Amino acid sequence: MNYNIYRGFSGAKIVYKKLLEHKVKDVFIYSGGSIMPIIDKLYKGPINYYVNSHEQSCGHAATGYAKSSNETGVALVTSGPGITNLITPLLDATNDSTPFVAISGQVNTNAMGTNAFQEAPAVEITKSVTKWSYCVKDVHELPEVLDHAFYLANHKKKGSVHIDIPKNISMEIYECEPFDIFKINHKYDLSKESIDSNRLNILANIINNAKKPILYVGQGCNNDSEALTKFINKTNIPITTTIHANGVYNEYNDKSLRWCGMHGSAAANYAIQESDLIIALGSRFDDRTTGNIQKYAPKAFDAYENGTGGIAHINIEKSEINKVINTHYNFNNSCGVFLENILPMVNYNDRNEWMNHIKNLKDNNQFKIKTNSKNALNMEHILTEFNQQLKDKDWIVTTGVGNHQMQSYQFLLSKTPNRILSSGSLGVMGCGLPYAIGSKIANKDKLVILIDGDSSFNMTLGELKTIKEYNIPIKIAIMNNSAQMMVAIWEKLFFNERYTATINNENPSYTMLAESYGIKSIKCEKKEDLSSKINEFINNEGPILCEFIVEKDICLPLVAPGKGLDEMLL
Repeated sequence: MNYNIYRGFSGAKIVYKKLLEHKVKDVFIYSGGSIMPIIDKLYKGPINYYVNSHEQSCGHAATGYAKSSNETGVALVTSGPGITNLITPLLDATNDSTPFVAISGQVNTNAMGTNAFQEAPAVEITKSVTKWSYCVKDVHELPEVLDHAFYLANHKKKGSVHIDIPKNISMEIYECEPFDIFKINHKYDLSKESIDSNRLNILANIINNAKKPILYVGQGCNNDSEALTKFINKTNIPITTTIHANGVYNEYNDKSLRWCGMHGSAAANYAIQESDLIIALGSRFDDRTTGNIQKYAPKAFDAYENGTGGIAHINIEKSEINKVINTHYNFNNSCGVFLENILPMVNYNDRNEWMNHIKNLKDNNQFKIKTNSKNALNMEHILTEFNQQLKDKDWIVTTGVGNHQMQSYQFLLSKTPNRILSSGSLGVMGCGLPYAIGSKIANKDKLVILIDGDSSFNMTLGELKTIKEYNIPIKIAIMNNSAQMMVAIWEKLFFNERYTATINNENPSYTMLAESYGIKSIKCEKKEDLSSKINEFINNEGPILCEFIVEKDICLPLVAPGKGLDEMLL
């Protein structure tokens, strides 16, 4: 590329021009001394900027933006506490394979290492939680560095990238052609992806003859939903997913076992343990989906020894293969390329015995709505009603972390991917509200709902100010049981009911809190009011908060620590 076009530009202007070149439409920012020259370039320009109430929320909003749109999330923060407050969303995005570019200011290069005001060793702190972190030391590096940042954030297994820019570099003028200061360590991979046809043929024969196969599908397949559906229809193989792949195959269809794992479908967990062939597409055998790996999929390992099955792993990120489980038929490929190549090689197999068993597993292991003699609400009641009223709408739900998160995945069925967005690997409480902000900004025509627990919501409730300031019409549903319920249940089951730090005795009135920000609020405490309240809630034109008073309860099924997938507490 002819970087000479930037001659006469300041570093800050180069950053701004690069954001435009990479088609960035929206950014999430929090200003400060070191980042001011760059943020100043946003003034009255075509890039929309949103000032969150905290830098951590900037990062989570950018992540929600990216998760819901398949575009790159971007956040700009200042030096010192600005970038340290971004550590959690940087790791969250990396762990959940979400493209996120964070740009931080830094003190002047001649002040670095002197413990200057608002200085932090930003690169040293962030390099272990990002795909790449780099501090720019010369303005002539900037164009290439920023191009590389957007490339890496989106290349293969997506994730976060951090660029640190000292204030004097953002004010320095680009005067000449780039010289040999900065060298790209990773050449851009523009080659067409290849696949091993011999191993593919072996696997196709195994698939065609397997008696009890199952697909275990993760987020890496979300962009290949159509090809996956063709494969399922052609092979007659049932499917279970991770939470991040919910809806990659229509969850209302007979072959869907919904999602598997610690709080997942008992039917899916039993089926994995009984399967002779597991085809893992774009998933990574996270511990929450496998249970005790020493007890994982015994029938598949037996079938491999007999030459009739095993575990196939297809993943674009080579380091994920054989990382957790030693699998048998491995392909370092994107799911799209794998499905495209194997589809002509596989055949329909009625597998009557297996498919009848799958149907029985589903019929006998539905997620259950608990009953009580009172008119009080359980989360299952609320989420079931949400599922009914959202069925024909174009919606996105974000969540915090806890029982409400797991039960949202249990009772909200998805027909397409990226409908329910939450922090999976890192499990960040409080991310749900900024996720919703980012999701709505990226999807203005969709209904965006936050389903949050009181403990998660308490962590980022200051973002009500952001919602009001920009009139972002998201719907906030708080499941208030005055507890960190998931952890409290563990205290009950595994710590002899020593409730040490999980009860929220002094929650605010969330309705009054919303009203103090000028946001409409309603409250629901009884089953008899549920339908009308949810109808009012989802059809309100502007932002609205509804506080649901719910019973303290356990989320089931539960695969306890050390247990196999089929050893669930039901």
